[in-house]
Amino acid sequence: MRDTSFEINDRVDLNELWRWAEDELESLWDQEKAIVASLPEKHRHVLFSRLSLVYLRYIVVARQLDVCYNSMLHVQKRRDISAIMRAVLGRVVELKNELAILDFNETPFIGAALAQLKLSPEQTDPPLTLFVNGDRDGNASVRSVSETERKQLVQQLLLKLERNPRRQLSADSASMTWDEAVALIQIHERARQGRLRFNLMKQIRQQKMVTGRGLHKLKPAMNTYTAAIKIQNAWRSFLALKRVRQMRHQEMVFLGMVPKNYKENAEITRAKELDAMRTLKQTELEAQYQIELATLRDRQRDKDGAAIRESFLEQIRRWYIDHREHSGKFPDLPAEDEGGSKLIYNMADRPVETPVPVVVKKKVTAPPMAKTSSSMKRAEEDRPKGVDMAPSQWLEKIVYENQKYYDVWRDRAETGGVGWDLELLRAQVSEELNDEMRLEADIKARRELERLKSAYDRDRGRKSKGKRKTARKAAKKSKRGRKEKDLTPDRTLESLVEELVQVGIIRSYPKSDIRDFLGSIAVVDPLSRKWKRDTFPGLGDIRSALIEYCILTLGSEEIRKRTPLTRSVLLAGPHGSGKSFLMHSICNHIGATLFDISNSSLMGRYPGKAGMTMLIHLITKLSRLLQPSVIVIEDVDRLFMKKSVRMERWDMRRMRKELPKILRAIGPEDRVLLVGTSSTPWECDQRNLSQVFQRMIGIPPPDYGTRFTLWDHFIRQATRSSQYTTTPAELTNLARISDSYTPGSIARSVSEILSERRKQLLPRQILRADEFVSALARCEPIYKEDEENLRMWYAKTPCRRKRHRNAETEEEEFLAGNGSVKEKKKKKKKKKGSKKMGVKSTKAKKKSK
Repeated sequence: MRDTSFEINDRVDLNELWRWAEDELESLWDQEKAIVASLPEKHRHVLFSRLSLVYLRYIVVARQLDVCYNSMLHVQKRRDISAIMRAVLGRVVELKNELAILDFNETPFIGAALAQLKLSPEQTDPPLTLFVNGDRDGNASVRSVSETERKQLVQQLLLKLERNPRRQLSADSASMTWDEAVALIQIHERARQGRLRFNLMKQIRQQKMVTGRGLHKLKPAMNTYTAAIKIQNAWRSFLALKRVRQMRHQEMVFLGMVPKNYKENAEITRAKELDAMRTLKQTELEAQYQIELATLRDRQRDKDGAAIRESFLEQIRRWYIDHREHSGKFPDLPAEDEGGSKLIYNMADRPVETPVPVVVKKKVTAPPMAKTSSSMKRAEEDRPKGVDMAPSQWLEKIVYENQKYYDVWRDRAETGGVGWDLELLRAQVSEELNDEMRLEADIKARRELERLKSAYDRDRGRKSKGKRKTARKAAKKSKRGRKEKDLTPDRTLESLVEELVQVGIIRSYPKSDIRDFLGSIAVVDPLSRKWKRDTFPGLGDIRSALIEYCILTLGSEEIRKRTPLTRSVLLAGPHGSGKSFLMHSICNHIGATLFDISNSSLMGRYPGKAGMTMLIHLITKLSRLLQPSVIVIEDVDRLFMKKSVRMERWDMRRMRKELPKILRAIGPEDRVLLVGTSSTPWECDQRNLSQVFQRMIGIPPPDYGTRFTLWDHFIRQATRSSQYTTTPAELTNLARISDSYTPGSIARSVSEILSERRKQLLPRQILRADEFVSALARCEPIYKEDEENLRMWYAKTPCRRKRHRNAETEEEEFLAGNGSVKEKKKKKKKKKGSKKMGVKSTKAKKKSK
């Protein structure tokens, strides 16, 4: 499929694209119903292949909706598109978890489905328009004022304290010795003497130039004819060299040896300008829409708010009076969490009708059947065996949003000149006003019911026991769900954040985008991955997995609550493979607060058992208050080493025991994630590591295609042009010689060679591949032993072990099935052969007679 981000700019085309996406969702709904009807599936790979096709089609729909969301100016349409896109992305996360369970792999292989749908590997990443810098989710519009203020508080404290030169020195910083102090003084003294000598020589050189100026006057002056000839020669040579250089460049572009300069294309420049103008216009229309919505809401509340509230109150009064006449006592109004007065009747649609009293019926329970062990065994035998999948939490939302599109937008006429529809705006305001007045009516009705109940009991001579019962129930509930004790009840949020910033636990992070983590997904034949070969995932698979497990779930509270919970992720790979880059990208996309509890940050901090308890309490408390939050542990191999190492000033064993407490405190409503990085995970205790980290992802060295793309990307990024980049042949040589090197080594080599001086010489001196060899040789490569150790560790992760066990059982069943068939064929051949031999023997006997 084509990327239509620069082609679809017309209103009609965008509406057609939106209609195509909604029709595709309807067909996907039918396909999912067929899959659910066929469950349980006997063969695991059959269900995996069907779900992988559905998964990729959902991603394609989300990308098309993302194009509509970015290109449209209509505010109400963009809001509805963002709602349906969020539902589709939630279903994508659900399907990703199902595929991971079926494939026994955190990064399931979808290359076969990709080839079947004829898609490119670049189209497998979910769109991230709603999750850019944590402020494009729809969460920005519904984000509470307190959450915004907390984020601003953290940013202010980081700017204030991280750049302060008078920060306290860490506890592990050793004092300077006498020899080191003397050496430092000598260095500064030699530097002072060098500056004095330089200034003296500069003055002497200036005096010589002043005294020698009179000698130039004795030389004969050049006439105008000679000067004109020299100027013409210089100018003609310059033009000739420029013309030859342009002809050579055009010839190389024609032969395909040099890529065409993208800066020369005026269409792309114009498209970028249009995108910037469109984004500015969308922001202006959104602000105007908010002002119009607030004005219309205030006007409607002043006009009809009191009447609507009184009509709701009158109906609630009729309801509990009718209930008292039927049952003899006043009912309890349902709590707001359970729906309030909406459970009684739909007041928004019929506000004048007389409500029907609610009669609670007792459940008629059937007599228990005496189930014997034989009947239970028969029931288990009759139950169909196979692979099943969990029910979806997003299909109903997708169907609702799809039906809303067909009811509201499919055949609706366009209104020109305004970024919203006034009729729909009035309907939205009336619905919101009804909900608001209903809440106020419920609060007032509860108070009236309490007074009526107390007066009724007083008249009948009874004591009201409702408050005591509720108090007892509340006490029982508090005993059952007892929370942890707050160790800092008297301290403000600002003081706690300031303490962790000064210590270095809460810190800032550089800007990065996960889409800059280059690499393609694995497209290897699944037969080679099935049994005897254990391959690493592609870098594109890792990027997609982190987008779906971390960014989509932490970026949206609704997706977090409705999808399987991911509490912790471990990123394992060699130095320079991009672990820190991925961690910072996750934080940038969701706008998270970073808590660093690595060994380097906690050395000498919070000593002893009491200090560790206080540290865990602060991290648990502040990560919830400042969510979304990412808790980082770099170099976890120091924390989970197999061999016992002598602890210095900080008990790492105690920290290792306290980590499961942090994970247990993370619930579905908490947007908190623990991320660990490791360069030598094979040195860790696998049992303790699997208890802390829920998902383990190994980052392999880049393959040939990825290295080619990395060299091209980094050189273009450094030169900001493709005119002076190396040719594809030289990029091929660089990709070959950089085998067993990480992306960090390639980026370091490019930044070292392409200095400011070298960039200035690019128009005159073309960049060659051999210039990067010396810088690349100074980087540390990935040795074969480390790569093999990483591969062996990755094969021993819990998910990979399940994969191997399942592959072994499938192989045994496959071989056993083939063996039984072969034995049956052999037996049949033997029987046929014996009959033929018997016939021949009788004929021979007759002939002999």
